[in-house]
Amino acid sequence: MTFAELRDSIRATRDIIYLNTGFTGPSPSPVVERIHEVLQQEAAVGGASPEGLQLARAIGREAQEAVAGLLNVDAADVLITHGTTEGLHVVIYGMSWKPGDELVTCDLEHPALATPASVLEQRFGVIARRVQVPANASSAAEVIEPIVAAITPRTRLVALSHVQFSCGLRLPLREIATAAHRAGVPVAVDGAQSGGQLAVDVPDLGVDYYSISGQKWLLGPQGTGALYVSPEYNPSLEPVFSTNALAAARMPPTQSGPPALFRLRIASQSPALVAGFARAIAIAREIGLPAIEARALALAGRLKGGLVSIHGCVLTGPTAPELSCGLTSAAVEGWEPQAVVDELWRRWRVAARSVAYPAGIRFSTHAFNTEAEVDRVLEAMATLAKEQPPAAAAG
Repeated sequence: MTFAELRDSIRATRDIIYLNTGFTGPSPSPVVERIHEVLQQEAAVGGASPEGLQLARAIGREAQEAVAGLLNVDAADVLITHGTTEGLHVVIYGMSWKPGDELVTCDLEHPALATPASVLEQRFGVIARRVQVPANASSAAEVIEPIVAAITPRTRLVALSHVQFSCGLRLPLREIATAAHRAGVPVAVDGAQSGGQLAVDVPDLGVDYYSISGQKWLLGPQGTGALYVSPEYNPSLEPVFSTNALAAARMPPTQSGPPALFRLRIASQSPALVAGFARAIAIAREIGLPAIEARALALAGRLKGGLVSIHGCVLTGPTAPELSCGLTSAAVEGWEPQAVVDELWRRWRVAARSVAYPAGIRFSTHAFNTEAEVDRVLEAMATLAKEQPPAAAAG
């Protein structure tokens, strides 16, 4: 599938300039059709009939293999989840914590990591070290050095996003993981903004846990995702919920090595949505993740170059290519970010979102977007930068 074919298969591109894939991506028609196909199959045979159960198991295996190919890992080390946050919680709450243990994260994190860090502090007396990382860092050293310096003999886990959701800062994970492993500390990664956007090779990154979403850059359905767990740390994780652990314990062993990740599953899933997730991954891999990554970065570079030329606009994220991706965040002088987002939608049918820290308007440029769309957004932003915000105008 080419970029043009991908775009043609997405209904939303006909009416909207959709630059909010970092929140939820619009699904291509083959994904929608696959979901519908499986729903019809379930309706025909009954979800819990022998045929229905066999269908669900086959789809689950298909999704595991798809994720394994996407991340370059073994399918046995993949757990299908309902999203990135669930996967991270499986890891963080599955560890055994005691007072004085330390968790290293950063101050830009999404609530998927920021919230459990606070919960660990409150429940177990864990010390969460929230390292200050510049959202507009210009060099890898500005990111690596403060994070590595925060690792101590009491650190139990380093937990970071591959791409920071609010500004698009792409963390140099390989160097961070190398330093953490020298200290004997595992690394957990929030891959919500990287899965389906970047060419992710987990063994090359050297991280121990990697959680992704299906509904963002992969353009799959909501309520889908996956977690990679390193065989080294698999046995030490305890289930957040015990139901599947008990069921797994009653199942006859099928292999030697680490225990099956099924024991960590939190709840049952829709086979139709999981099938859509697998199809979305297949499409991304057919196009090629390196090509998607390069396209997203090129469009973001065009957008950033235009924004910095607009008087009153300022970028709030990185510009160095090695620290950048398809997320671009900017602020307009005198405007609240949400007011800009509202005007972009009302007047130009541009879908974007506001972010709070650092405050700005976030645009997501995916492979299905075009240079013409980027230029249209730049025209809109230039128009707004010349105007008074609605509240000021009313006063």
